[in-house]
Amino acid sequence: MSGMTTGDGDASGRLFPEDLDGVDPVAAVMMADACRSIAAYPDLVVVGALFTAAEHVPGGWQIICPGDPLPQGARELLADHLEDRALDAGPDGRELREAAAALRAGPADEVSAAGRRFRIVRIEQLVRTSSDGPEPPRPTDLDPHPADRRVLPSRPYDLLPEDRPSSELATAELLCQVLDAAAGTGNEPSGAFLTPLTLAPAFTVAERTGKRWRPVGRLYDTPRQARDALISYFRHVVPAVERPGRDDAADYAEAADLMADETRRNGIAVAGRRFRIVRIERITLMGPDGPEPPRPNDYDSL
Repeated sequence: MSGMTTGDGDASGRLFPEDLDGVDPVAAVMMADACRSIAAYPDLVVVGALFTAAEHVPGGWQIICPGDPLPQGARELLADHLEDRALDAGPDGRELREAAAALRAGPADEVSAAGRRFRIVRIEQLVRTSSDGPEPPRPTDLDPHPADRRVLPSRPYDLLPEDRPSSELATAELLCQVLDAAAGTGNEPSGAFLTPLTLAPAFTVAERTGKRWRPVGRLYDTPRQARDALISYFRHVVPAVERPGRDDAADYAEAADLMADETRRNGIAVAGRRFRIVRIERITLMGPDGPEPPRPNDYDSL
C-alpha cells in the first residue's frame, strides 16, 4: 500500500560524556540521551505553561494535582483536593474547607491549613525541534513494551526537591530558552526564581499540516499511551467520522497495526498525512522559598 511509510521521527545515535568515572550508569545513559538531543534537535520552542498544585513536605514540594492550562483551573483542582481531605480530617476539616473556599473565591496562589502549606506552581513546557521536526521520545524515556497490555498504574506526581539544584547542560539550556522567551513577551520571572528543575516529560501526538507540526491530542505520561491514542484514532475515529475511501481505509488499518507492533514506532505517514509522537520537556523554576507561582502576566480566568 503505497500511501504509507513508517519510522518517521525515530531516534538514533548517542553521545556519551568522555569521563564516566563515578557516574551512576543509569544517570550516565540519560545524560548521553540529553546530549544527543541537544545535537540532533538544537532548537527549543516554548509551547506554553501549565499550572498545578504542590504541598510543602520534608525535603521539598510534592505535586498533588494534575496540570491545568490556567492558574484558576489549578486552584479549583487544589480546592477539590482539600475538600476531599477535609472529609477524613476531623477537627482540621474546617480549616481545609476554608482554604478551599479561598482558592475558589479569588487568585490565591498559596494557602495554609491544618499546619500545611500549599502553592500553585508554574510549569513551562518546551519542545525540541530541528529541520526534521519535533523531537520524538528518547530511548531512555519510560516506555512500556507494546506487548504488555495491562492497565499500568498512573505515574506518581513529581517531587520538587529543595536541596538538589540541577546543573546539567540540558537543564541550563532549557533555562536560557525560558528566559529568552519570557523576555520577548514581557512575562519574565521574578529574580527570586532562577534555579531550573526538570520534571518528567510528557508526550502527545502531532500532525504535520503545511509547514508546521500541530498537536492533535492531550498530554500522556508515556509514549505508549500516545501511540495507543493514535492507534484508536486510526481504527475507530477515521472510519466512523472521516469515512475515507476503501484504499485509504485499508492504509489506516495497516498503519494502526504497525503502530501497535513491538518496534515502538514514533511516527508514520498514511494517506498523505504525517503523524509523530512528540516529547514535551517540562521545567519549573525554584527559589529559596520553593517553586515559582503564576506570573502577573499569565493569562487567567479571573
